[in-house]
Amino acid sequence: MTEDSGIRELAGRYRLITPLGRQVMRGWDLHLRQVVAVRLLGQQEEPDLFVERAGALTDLAHPGLVRVLDAGVTHDGEPFVVQEFVAGTTLKARLAGGTLDAGAVTELGSALGRALAYAHSQGVAHRDVHPGNVLLGPGMEPCLTNVGTSPGTVVSYLAPEQVNGDDPTMASDVYSLGLVLLEALTGRTEYPGDGRTTALARLSRAPIIDPDLPHAAALRAMVCADPNDRPDAATCVDLLRGSSAKSRVQTRTVLIAAVAAAIAATGITIAMNLPKQPPQPRVAPQQATTDVTVTPPVITEVVDRPAGQVIDRPPAVAEGVREQPGILLPPITTTPTAGALLPWHPWEPLARPRLGKKPHQPWKFPPPHVGGEGNSGR
Repeated sequence: MTEDSGIRELAGRYRLITPLGRQVMRGWDLHLRQVVAVRLLGQQEEPDLFVERAGALTDLAHPGLVRVLDAGVTHDGEPFVVQEFVAGTTLKARLAGGTLDAGAVTELGSALGRALAYAHSQGVAHRDVHPGNVLLGPGMEPCLTNVGTSPGTVVSYLAPEQVNGDDPTMASDVYSLGLVLLEALTGRTEYPGDGRTTALARLSRAPIIDPDLPHAAALRAMVCADPNDRPDAATCVDLLRGSSAKSRVQTRTVLIAAVAAAIAATGITIAMNLPKQPPQPRVAPQQATTDVTVTPPVITEVVDRPAGQVIDRPPAVAEGVREQPGILLPPITTTPTAGALLPWHPWEPLARPRLGKKPHQPWKFPPPHVGGEGNSGR
């Protein structure tokens, strides 16, 4: 490391400009002429071994991982790692402003799960998954930084086996990711603090996950105390996607039921507000003639009139019959045979339409209304 007018350079190539976060500096690559992020890791017991391991990370290439570009040791024996610069913020800063909804957590967990699955397939464990190591780009696309460079620096997100002194593994990454997603949904750090009590808390109790919380089943699987019981990173993606699809189906079902109930309630309300009609007598067709009692005498007379001539009814009988509602008598005409006896049955009713009233129309529902800054958290 050299110093010139307050500007430092590393390995004669990387000029350090401004701090981005704890142990992280914005830098300038003098060879490639581009902005980079330089992480200073402090004194290490075996700095050369660290550089060898970090150098192997330069082969990792995945959109969900911040690319490692170079690694080395300063003149003071302090190892450093050079990474691509990502403009944006951290998940830690984002969660300080509020929780994420279920859909956003699905996308976040899926993206981070796929990134971990790729790293694991290359034999690399992240070892330090926590909100400060999740960067959110300009489009809020998430990516993991500091892959494989720190063996767990934030106590709140350590897996139980790490607390017990074991080296972090790929299963440890899954556990830590589960705690990150749980915090994104609830806004609460499951094991807050940074001391021994915080570390031991996960050994005495499991994370509290409400059964009604989105992705509850997936999260419970990810934070199992036994690392052998946890799904791998790729399976976590499937679990998160599956629970999201199930939630959407349940939401649609509830919505349909609510709409149906609203329509039914509307129909009942309208029906109750309709004007009441006076009760109508129920008269069976066969009963109409039975209910009407008309007993005029059968009149026979000798007719000696020209054929087709209408015979007038006796006024008294006609008036008596008209007093009975619903009866209409037909006219009686003579037949071509003069002198025949013609029976007259005036009590036989004929059907006639009601005058001045429209036929009853069933009420119908009206149609529905149609309305209408960068690697700063490293």
